[in-house]
Amino acid sequence: MTRIAFLGTPRVAVPTLRALAVEGLEAVFCNPDRPAGRGRHLEAPPVKLTAQELGLAVHQPLSWKEAETRHLWETLQIDLAVVVAYGHLLPRWMLDSCPGGVWNLHFSLLPRWRGAAPVNHALLAGDEETGVSLMRLTPGLDEGPVLAQSHRAISQEDTAEGLLAKLALDAADLLLDELPKLLSHCAQPLEQQHERATYAPKLHKEMGRLDWRRPAADLHRQVRALWPWPGSEVELEGSALKVCGVGGLRACHRDPGQLIWSKEGAWLTTADGALELTQLQRPGKPVQPALQALQPWGASGSRMLGAVGA
Repeated sequence: MTRIAFLGTPRVAVPTLRALAVEGLEAVFCNPDRPAGRGRHLEAPPVKLTAQELGLAVHQPLSWKEAETRHLWETLQIDLAVVVAYGHLLPRWMLDSCPGGVWNLHFSLLPRWRGAAPVNHALLAGDEETGVSLMRLTPGLDEGPVLAQSHRAISQEDTAEGLLAKLALDAADLLLDELPKLLSHCAQPLEQQHERATYAPKLHKEMGRLDWRRPAADLHRQVRALWPWPGSEVELEGSALKVCGVGGLRACHRDPGQLIWSKEGAWLTTADGALELTQLQRPGKPVQPALQALQPWGASGSRMLGAVGA
């Protein structure tokens, strides 16, 4: 019987964990519990909670550089490992330890968008499609040979959060389709076209400032790509106003950098038109429909936004 391990941490890894659990799992690895919320109480990651629900053994090593982690792994004698958004760099000795290989489900159509935030960068770039790649892990960053891919069109309504949830289900289906090859050791992945690689680095909070000097379509993608973190924002009368949802685009002849609202809706004027704002969040308040969030400034009105970079 093939001894299989699963390595993953966040919610997007759960569909694949559930699918693989049907085949039988020797062990599940995920990140340690982390402080969360205002009380900073330790919170278990979604993969741990799911593994416990399924009655699976869970391990949460702090580092793969520690001798005890290597000893644990070698004791388990794993034949095949599957990785989904685990959050650790895995050492070469671990990658070489599995006769059936260590296989990663990556949320992009490799070699496009190697790195930590592929879904966000696909949205930012205006890609028309994305997908999931099943690749054999190697020491290089997402450079391993690819066994199979699934494709998904990107719509104008997709946010990073929603698109990632869809891809998480696609990943589980893709793995189940290819699992017979992995279990029989007859998988023949193909080398990537490395010269076509693009990279998706980690997101940072500064990416969220909306530059109204740019085209409205660019800002539309930015809001969707950065939801829910780090989020997008503009400065309104000295306070950060988060833009949590956007609608359509329209022509507008006003100067850029204005927030305009009436019973018809709320709009941000940009370099080439206006962007509809559907959901906003004032400091210390929940996310609200845009017109509700703007009520402190009146039922209708217009305001100049803070200077970009201020």
